[in-house]
Amino acid sequence: MEPVNVIGVGMTSFGILDDSLVQLAEEASFKAMSDSLTLEQHFDHIVVGSQNPDEFVNKGHISTLLADRLGLVPAGATRVETGPSSGSSAFEAAFTMIASGHSDLVLVIGAEKMSEVDRGTASKILAKMMSYENETRYGATPTALAAMVARRYMHDYGLTRDELSLIPVKAHRNGAKNPLAHFQKEITVDTVNTARVVADPLTLFDCCPTSDGAASVVLASDALVHDLRLTDQAVRVLGVGHGTDYHAVQHRLSLTSFGATKAAAQRAYSMAKLEPTDIDVCELHDAFSILELVNMEDIGLAKLGQAIDLVKQGATEVDGQIPVNTTGGLKARGHPTGGTGVAQIHDIYCQLMQKAPKGLQVSSPVIGLTQNIGGFGNNMVVGIFSAP
Repeated sequence: MEPVNVIGVGMTSFGILDDSLVQLAEEASFKAMSDSLTLEQHFDHIVVGSQNPDEFVNKGHISTLLADRLGLVPAGATRVETGPSSGSSAFEAAFTMIASGHSDLVLVIGAEKMSEVDRGTASKILAKMMSYENETRYGATPTALAAMVARRYMHDYGLTRDELSLIPVKAHRNGAKNPLAHFQKEITVDTVNTARVVADPLTLFDCCPTSDGAASVVLASDALVHDLRLTDQAVRVLGVGHGTDYHAVQHRLSLTSFGATKAAAQRAYSMAKLEPTDIDVCELHDAFSILELVNMEDIGLAKLGQAIDLVKQGATEVDGQIPVNTTGGLKARGHPTGGTGVAQIHDIYCQLMQKAPKGLQVSSPVIGLTQNIGGFGNNMVVGIFSAP
């Protein structure tokens, strides 16, 4: 494979925003192109990750539209969809284009605008990623499935309500320092515990918001990096792994571990020739608080049932041994579904370039990891990155 590098990133604020989906994608993309000094360069391809713009904003053919609006015609333009991991899957597609020698310069965009429909409609759109035959026809939702995972995890490993609440508390503490985050206000364990129950045992603060927002990254080959003299800002993509699991949760081997994440992580580690102990900072898909613990265990940071020990010890804080979701994660930074995977890469790039927001910069990180969930635990993408 040819080496692949991230040479620039851009991101909008996340939240309930006035700008259209296209405007958000444009803003993030121009920031990434400006950051990578490629505004005047010829792009070979643009790859867009978006879960369902057709229903959220009644907009189709978005990759071609953005190629036009960004002035990138006649570059190839492709949209990728794998549910909430669409952004990471778009990144994976772009990675393979450069790794194969097919392309030298590719723009990746992850974007979603979810606020133009009411919450009930948004829930119905999101539920389409689940199994109709086994889940949604009986009233199941992503939150309900996450609640089942949380209850089983509590049963198997003795996790308490107060312990689980430490996850969103940390997320909001980090989000409060992130100027792009959807939520920028700290909360307490009591705030989480006493909030409205959404699906027992999960309360409102265990669940990420539906957000608007976009993020973009520019990928380049080694040859182009040297031609543009950008070696000092080229973050190397060391590994990318992708895995799936059975569509319906009831058909999987475990409720408290996601086989798709384990498969994706193993492939990424193998490609990168690294181990979990090599990771300095990571962004994990915490759409629900329980998922941060499950994900930590599935990527190998902790043994089954023991991730909460790292949280309680402070190891997952910004100044801890293995910082997790330093900019607030999906819980506080927000979760515009198709945009999340690229936002994670944006945040890891900033960490490795030591450009994270004030108070959120990890001390001299060298290796970063991202993990993005598609569907409910059945289409996962893991990326591993190295500082210049």
